[in-house]
Amino acid sequence: MKYISLKKYLILLVIPIISCSSQSQKQSNIVTDTYHGVKIEDEYRYLEDLKDSSVISWLQTQRKKALISLQNIPKRTHLIKLQEKLENQNTNEIKDIKVTNQDNYFYLKRSPNENYFKLYFRTDLNAKEKLLIDPGDFSKELGQDYYINYYKPSWDGNKLLISFTKNGEEFATMRIMDLSNNKLLPIEIKNCLPTYGGAYWLSDNSGITYLQVPIASNTNEAYLNTEVVLQKLDANTPEVLFSRAHDPELNMKPEDFPIVFKRSANTRFAISAVAGATPYHDYYYAPYSEIKNLHPSWKPLFKQENKITTYYQDQDSIIYLTSENASNFKICKTSLVNPNIQNPIVLVKEKEDEVIESFRLVKKGIVYTTTKNGVEAKLYLLKNNKNIEEISLPFTAGQVSLFSKGKDYDYLSITAEGWLHNAKRYIYDFSNQKFEAGDLSQSEASHLTKNIMVEELTVSSHDGTMVPLSLIYDKNLKRDGNNPVLMIGYGAYGSSITPSFSRKIMSWALEGGIFAVAHVRGGGEKGDAWYKGGFKETKPNTWKDLIACTEYLIKKKYTSAKKMTVNGGSAGGITVGRAMTERPDLFAAVIINVGKMNTIRSEVGFNGENNAKEFGTIKDSEEFKWLLEMDSYHHIKKGEAYPGTLIITGMNDSRVAPWHSAKFAAKLQKYNSSQNPILLDVKFESGHGSNDSKKERYEGVADILSFAFWQTGHPDYQPEK
Repeated sequence: MKYISLKKYLILLVIPIISCSSQSQKQSNIVTDTYHGVKIEDEYRYLEDLKDSSVISWLQTQRKKALISLQNIPKRTHLIKLQEKLENQNTNEIKDIKVTNQDNYFYLKRSPNENYFKLYFRTDLNAKEKLLIDPGDFSKELGQDYYINYYKPSWDGNKLLISFTKNGEEFATMRIMDLSNNKLLPIEIKNCLPTYGGAYWLSDNSGITYLQVPIASNTNEAYLNTEVVLQKLDANTPEVLFSRAHDPELNMKPEDFPIVFKRSANTRFAISAVAGATPYHDYYYAPYSEIKNLHPSWKPLFKQENKITTYYQDQDSIIYLTSENASNFKICKTSLVNPNIQNPIVLVKEKEDEVIESFRLVKKGIVYTTTKNGVEAKLYLLKNNKNIEEISLPFTAGQVSLFSKGKDYDYLSITAEGWLHNAKRYIYDFSNQKFEAGDLSQSEASHLTKNIMVEELTVSSHDGTMVPLSLIYDKNLKRDGNNPVLMIGYGAYGSSITPSFSRKIMSWALEGGIFAVAHVRGGGEKGDAWYKGGFKETKPNTWKDLIACTEYLIKKKYTSAKKMTVNGGSAGGITVGRAMTERPDLFAAVIINVGKMNTIRSEVGFNGENNAKEFGTIKDSEEFKWLLEMDSYHHIKKGEAYPGTLIITGMNDSRVAPWHSAKFAAKLQKYNSSQNPILLDVKFESGHGSNDSKKERYEGVADILSFAFWQTGHPDYQPEK
């Protein structure tokens, strides 16, 4: 599922370890910890000190060795050029389109020869565009390379909030532009996280609310005691609106993220949340008129156990999406004057084999989307007369994103995409019930992919559960066991891997490989039960689902173990890391991006105690056992023959500490008995990867694919000896 919490922006924490003692053995660097009576040896604990010069030197050496190996792979450059062809160098890349109630368009655009996006404006869909912000100008002002990671027009369309960040960092600096003269106001807002929860304009456009961190650095304390603040345009400094210290009666924890939402200009009530690394949060409400006095009288609205993911206000009522007693979700309504969450009005009932993903309010009623197995999207309209009708999509899509202006407008735009279809934008005409083209530039799937096909399967896992598996490959491919496979898996936070046209996928398929997506448990592809099927105690299902999908492809002769690569990132590091350590015989190559590899140490590193909500805490004896079971680092066995492994991390990553990757690589290099390469690629000017430049993305994909082809024996990718 996709959630309003933007759950991937998590927090850091330092905590004491309950029932844990440590002793250093200087000769061997081994640290022995005792957790609830269980002794655990950690011989690479010293690599957690990322300020130690010897650690930095070791990481730099690892980077050099990785670069030499990767750049020595033949046809790596070919993969970069292939991605350029797939993108179509005559096409501009446009994203993050925002349409105001005045029908003005704002959007980010990157031309073929540019690395980063610029911010543009149009008075309407067909008007001539105007450049508003070139982040290069901001970079010159500050002496570093910055890019835009967030923006928000004011309700009246006269001002614009723009957020800038650099080097893959999460923390941003925000500026405000006066659109009457296209000049930036003198206010400079630092230490911000607008990408988590959003930034919101006041109803009268006189100020903004946003999340601020006390220390904008990659340290364990950086995300503790964050605050929602109000910055008025006529004030020099912001004032705290919502936080642990400001609202002690709500009993927030240091690691909790406070958020205050405002989804339209005229809402009577403000909604706040105590959020974190989970899809569900505690929500509160208060009269919006109390916001400016900085002391709203927050009253409980939803609890975490109510399992609310999305909501919209409708006058004095609130309409929301919930999986409480409905694993595939339902849409409900209750009063905001006298909320009754236990007995709401059910507007759209749970569907048997479709998961309700999202919804929006329009004048005609409620538009909502569903998916089956996370890969087959549908669109529906719940009319004001309570009848439901399906709206035919322009093409068979894997995912559909919605945008509307709210209950007072008959306006709906969608973005639809699939494995073989570029994202395309459409505007729905309610009068003739048809979609009209709404793209700001032409973006067609490359003609190079005309022979690529998709096969959607379900595979029986270790316990008989049927796991969706997507395959993308050339339709002329023969099932003879000799095809290289690159499989990805994630399975955490209820997040789904949804179909989208990808240069990574298409490059692999065009070079003769099968690209596989295992929709493992822990994700949201099949609803809340699917999410909870790979959560804390049930987390082993996540990597066992991946193993089952691998065994299926081998059994059915799509591939063989010597042709098999798995790739995962972030929390997906658990998925592929444990699949690798449990069944190293199944894989020729493993590739891990910014992975969470040492889960029993997560609480003393980036993401901290907040991530315990998803994976468990070492303070609890049972949850410690679960964390140890999902810890790939501690499951590396001495003398085991491991597959070729590429481990990638960014030194500016504030979501998963780089030492997860460093410790995993160091131990794997020492314990591995095979001659397969174990490479650690440390990117010193990058973070979690989401904001890398086009050039960096091309090169990153080329590294992954070329390494996989090398290790699976593709004759064109074998380095000279």
